[in-house]
Amino acid sequence: MQLLALLDNLTPTWEETIDSTAIEPGKDYGSVGPALAAETPKPPFRPQVAGRIAVFFGPVAGALVSVISLRRMGLPLKAKRTLRWTLLATAVLAAVLLATPDVYGRVIGLGAEISFYLFYPRLQQAEYAAWQSAHTDVEPSNGWRAVGWGIIGLVLFFVIFIVVAIPMSILFPSLG
Repeated sequence: MQLLALLDNLTPTWEETIDSTAIEPGKDYGSVGPALAAETPKPPFRPQVAGRIAVFFGPVAGALVSVISLRRMGLPLKAKRTLRWTLLATAVLAAVLLATPDVYGRVIGLGAEISFYLFYPRLQQAEYAAWQSAHTDVEPSNGWRAVGWGIIGLVLFFVIFIVVAIPMSILFPSLG
């Protein structure tokens, strides 16, 4: 009996073993050893990469690169909102481009390209600075790896454009 009482005193209780502040959202696991390369999240792209991809491949491509970077920085809600607003803005842009004459459409398209080039880097600049200060030893992802996402974004832009063009040509046959 005395041996059991002695063992009970040496064994920590539940409250002593787990600190209630030790578990953070998204980090509720215990590390057994050093992190493997597959376990570490990939670093985000620099903010300027999203702007450059948006210029060469369109607004959806820039949004995809921004979404990937925001998710890698641990901001999934902002990433989701960015993608939703970009898809809506792309549909509106497609409708405006279809409804305006070619001369004005070129000016609107150029203005949209410039605005997307300026918008996407500013969208994630503060978050990237915070991420970079917390991860001083990690280099951001190479911007050339975003070209594949740019091609996917370009294809999605054309799909959105066609999805908007078909109902507009049915509703407004004089536009075509």
